[in-house]
Amino acid sequence: MKESMRRMLAVLLLLAALLMQSGIGAAEIQPEEEELDGDLKVGNTTPLRGCFFTSLWGGTTSDLDVQDLLHSYSPVKWDLELVRFRYDHSVVQNAFALEDGAGNRTYVLVFYEDLCFSDGTPITAYDYAFSMLLQMDPAVKETGGRPRDFSWLLGSEEYINGERTAVAGIRIVTDYMLQITAKADAFPYFNELSRLMVYPYPIAEIAPGVHVMDDGEGAYLSEALTADLLKQTVLDSETGYLSHPKVVSGPYTLESFDGTMAKFQVNPFYKGNEEGMKPMIARLHYTLVENSNMIEQLGLDNFGLLNKVTMTNAIRGGIELHSSREDYALTNYMRTGLTLVRFMENSVKAQDPAVRKAVALCFDRDSFIRDYTGPFGIRMDAFCGIGQWMYRLATGQMTVEEDLEAAKVSLEGITVYPFDPEEAKKLLDQAGWTLNENGGAYQGGIRYKRIDGELVPLKLTMGFPDSEEERALLKTHLAPYLEQAGIQLSLRAVDMEILQTAYEKENMFDMLYVGEDFSIYFDPVLLEPEKPLDGSSGNLTSSKAELYAMALEMDRTDPYDVAGYMQKWVKLQKKITETLPVLPVYSNVYFDFYTRELHNYRITEAVTWGEAIVESFMSDIELLDEETQQTVQEQLAELENQYAEPVETEAPTAAP
Repeated sequence: MKESMRRMLAVLLLLAALLMQSGIGAAEIQPEEEELDGDLKVGNTTPLRGCFFTSLWGGTTSDLDVQDLLHSYSPVKWDLELVRFRYDHSVVQNAFALEDGAGNRTYVLVFYEDLCFSDGTPITAYDYAFSMLLQMDPAVKETGGRPRDFSWLLGSEEYINGERTAVAGIRIVTDYMLQITAKADAFPYFNELSRLMVYPYPIAEIAPGVHVMDDGEGAYLSEALTADLLKQTVLDSETGYLSHPKVVSGPYTLESFDGTMAKFQVNPFYKGNEEGMKPMIARLHYTLVENSNMIEQLGLDNFGLLNKVTMTNAIRGGIELHSSREDYALTNYMRTGLTLVRFMENSVKAQDPAVRKAVALCFDRDSFIRDYTGPFGIRMDAFCGIGQWMYRLATGQMTVEEDLEAAKVSLEGITVYPFDPEEAKKLLDQAGWTLNENGGAYQGGIRYKRIDGELVPLKLTMGFPDSEEERALLKTHLAPYLEQAGIQLSLRAVDMEILQTAYEKENMFDMLYVGEDFSIYFDPVLLEPEKPLDGSSGNLTSSKAELYAMALEMDRTDPYDVAGYMQKWVKLQKKITETLPVLPVYSNVYFDFYTRELHNYRITEAVTWGEAIVESFMSDIELLDEETQQTVQEQLAELENQYAEPVETEAPTAAP
């Protein structure tokens, strides 16, 4: 092992010497002078929470969009065509992996030297090392955040536990060369390069006076981070880096954030993406918009882009606006996530599998979806979205080189819960919910059960986003059927911050009605139990523990073994639907409606609108030739015909 490490070090030193001989060195970088124009106001029905710096402290899908605007230069990126992570060649000029005799794998990243923060400060290997050290630091957890899992990183556990002062798996070879070592027992890992998805963060803003050091034993901080420091520099509601980052690396900088609207302006030091594209729209405004009047606001030019429109009335209104006025355009694309009911471990009632299944049987999901999304949504019985690559492979909408049919990969056999309140009553009877409020035999009304000697009423509280449309539909398609089965449902509309806190910290509610749009890849942490196991089996916590172990095992698949990964994914889906820690409700097609002055908005080729907007520009000149305009009109006519009248809910397909 020592000999292999010496060979590795020799390779690194040789590469460093070659770089220095070639004359590559840090140089003062000046922003290019460019003419920028345009002012685009973007609306979304999901409010901003203000988590614009990582997701260590949570955040909404709208916050994730903002993160794409403000932070850039990860060494790796998600490739939509390859359906995997790969190196970003605008960030790293060279990258390779070396393996020692013990099986530890070292990634060597050589960064370009024209990367800068928005204040003109060069971005170096030290900034990436700081990002990793920060995200694993125990001080994050002390402030209520969830540190990123770096257990795969060599020396990370010893560093976090205080056994070592430096992380052996992070080595700064030169200012622009970083070496990251993953432990041998962390392989195989299906999303291997995702571990290198690290954005550089400015240490001077987050930990002023602290420096990243490497004396030959690994990277470390000159002074330990503390919860008090992070509360001041990151979490302060007025000036903290979480909600008001001043120095960033992305295509835009944050001009202001008032709790509802965020305003952005172009970062003059942004190098550009892999295609060399830089933002051409000078200013962006991103804010909350209501389902009830969003299309009216668009027609009045109060918005230039409506992102992720889902409600059927709004979609129909947008299609009608598009049809009647030539100055509006639309795009639709499949959602990677879904809307679901999440059962909470803190609820003694939700711990009972019979209660969870009774809720599923009493939820008229088909009618709910018909009234909310119309033909633009599909009922989901698995924990996935219709745009997720695993779902598309399992349903035959997508192919890969491997023979998945021979591997018997499909979602056939998952447990499906039809709308059947009578069956729900039988399940509750069998589970012992057979008492009344006085402990006598249940004859009607609210069911009770003795749990640990206490008479517990079957009253459930559901938290959901503050939306009158969703309240009305839940009252119509869920609450009365639960009442028939002997379950009282209280609906509590709460703002997004309270809902996010409940989602992350398991308190206040028996269940939540929420959306989960997933990250680019499936993260097992979504199934990680919040409570410690108490030795019981069959309850919600023990079921999640089993599912979490299955999800971790799914990740332990070779990156090129798609069939093996899919087999494990299908097995996981079957277990999820059997144990029901969450009740999937629907996935759907998203619609974006926007002014025709917004050009080159290719959201179908991006992960978020924040990514797509970098290549877009504003112009009042019609850029479509006659043939293309005719094609657009034909597509619109087909779309109007397809969605003209309500139809039975079925799997939607994106418009051509």
